[in-house]
Amino acid sequence: MASHVIVKFITAAILIGSCYANYCDQSLCRRGPHVACNAPTQFGSACGQEPKFVKMDARMKNLLLKKHNELRAEIACGKHGFPQAARMPTLVWDDELAHIASFNARKCIFAHDKCRNTREFKFAGQNLAITAFAGYNFQAADRAENFTQEWFNEHKDCPKSYVDSYPMSHSGPQIGHFTQMVNDRAWKMGCSMVHYKNGRVIKYYLVCNYSMTNMIEEPIYTRGSAGSKCQTGQNPQYRGLCSPREKVRSESYRG
Repeated sequence: MASHVIVKFITAAILIGSCYANYCDQSLCRRGPHVACNAPTQFGSACGQEPKFVKMDARMKNLLLKKHNELRAEIACGKHGFPQAARMPTLVWDDELAHIASFNARKCIFAHDKCRNTREFKFAGQNLAITAFAGYNFQAADRAENFTQEWFNEHKDCPKSYVDSYPMSHSGPQIGHFTQMVNDRAWKMGCSMVHYKNGRVIKYYLVCNYSMTNMIEEPIYTRGSAGSKCQTGQNPQYRGLCSPREKVRSESYRG
């Protein structure tokens, strides 16, 4: 049987909306409308046939968190030629970030939304990935793990100097997914994933939102002996990361 796979990446749990903020409040967004402001609850026209959300149950949440934290720990410990990180938090799940991600995912359009902030996180970041295939029987968990690894693999093209100051412009292969994954002011994340069909072609679209984004001319993370500045101790499961109790300020250093 003929097989074909296309994967694309880009960087930038359905709950009751009333549990969260008024996303049309203009104070949430500095650039453009919030993705969840007056957003439709049905799937978009680009979603083809049989669109459905991949259930973000405990297994999927744990898979995404485990993969992210394993890879963050590698950087925190100084692997791949990067400096060690003094205070790299363990990522924990956030249902509101996942809820907001669902409004992007349900459009099935491979593009960043302009704003995904919450009351708590005013500089929320985002990673996106999409795959299209025919002749394979990929599962959602396999795709989610593969997407995360591919984001991280951008470290091969990321200049080490960017650790101290994220550039205003970058030419060359993408690095933004990787730098988002290892941002030390991100300590929460939430994702949404959609599965749909276009004829024989099956697609998965993953949207992950983070409590902090990359900030131009600010560090991706702070150098220092791995975990040396953790205030709640280190995570015994992910050496080099701070414990899951570590809460950092997901804010710009410029206020």
